Amino acid sequence: MKKTLLGYIPEESPVYQLHPLTRVMFLLIVSIYPMLVAAPEWNLALTVLILGLLVYAKVRMNTIKNYIPIMGSMGFIILISYTIFGGYEPSYIPIGHLGSLTLYFQPIRWAIVTYMRLIPMIFVVIFFFSTSRERDLIVALRTLRVPFAMTYLVGMGLRSVGMVMEDFQIVREAEKARGFDTRGKSLFYKLRKFIMYIVPLFGLALRRSEEFSNALTARAYTFRGLLNQQKRADYVLSHYHLSFVDYIFIFTLILALITLVILRYHYGLMGVESTVINKLVLQ
Repeated sequence: MKKTLLGYIPEESPVYQLHPLTRVMFLLIVSIYPMLVAAPEWNLALTVLILGLLVYAKVRMNTIKNYIPIMGSMGFIILISYTIFGGYEPSYIPIGHLGSLTLYFQPIRWAIVTYMRLIPMIFVVIFFFSTSRERDLIVALRTLRVPFAMTYLVGMGLRSVGMVMEDFQIVREAEKARGFDTRGKSLFYKLRKFIMYIVPLFGLALRRSEEFSNALTARAYTFRGLLNQQKRADYVLSHYHLSFVDYIFIFTLILALITLVILRYHYGLMGVESTVINKLVLQ
């Protein structure tokens, strides 16, 4: 098993046949796809595809369960924002009433479009962090010849995120050991009790930052040294080489992105007007 930013993954996972740069390009390029597509059904298909890739990469589905309450709360907030605070235009079509509140089709449609754009982006990030380590991102940045100072800061930031998530799991296990369990409780109860984790996590973050600072000082790292333009030996790159499959994969991602741009802005496909919801209501 290999330790990743969100857990563990088997060493024989097919995703490790790809160069770390290929995985980073997958994260960056596929995250753009939902922003170009407004039709929820296409973004839903992309979400299903990413879920299939998670299964193919042998990622534990328990990782996704931890983020379902977050995605649910995001959808609720987006729906409330559009239906209550979305304003009104004479062209809006009323579809029902909720007490004294009139529900209109267009705000609800835009809430669905916005939410379905976020979901595949979230799953792409989960896929990347579930299959990658800090070292993978560093290798990808060094392959692109990103300056060492920027690579170093990105690596430290990712390492900090990983440590915060580890501390969060430690705090949760400590709460369970004391008899605190949120299973079977409502979502609002879980959100209210989630504040309990903030204080210990804040204290652990301060302690971690002090340990980081002491470790850097002990190794004689300074910001002036990070900005030194002297050429460094990239020994880590000697263990990674881009293969023909990596080039084909990256080329396919870029080609798909260009195709989406042409279909969306030249031919007007995959827009809000062509959604299945829009056709069902207006017809």
